[in-house]
Amino acid sequence: MQHFLIKQFNGLDDATVQRLHSLGLQVGSDVMAVRFYPFHGPVIIQVDHQKIGIRYRVFKKLTGGESS
Repeated sequence: MQHFLIKQFNGLDDATVQRLHSLGLQVGSDVMAVRFYPFHGPVIIQVDHQKIGIRYRVFKKLTGGESS
């Protein structure tokens, strides 16, 4: 399992940002990537002892990587 920091919410729509905030994700939050599904499928992350499935594109934007 890999640890990542949430770096930004730029480029995401307001509804997605609101949902992520309500789940406890903030800039600077430490998240653990539990599983990456193949072919840019969802990424399962763990935050505050809860597991959340998010789109690969959203994960890459949150962690500052390039979205594909």
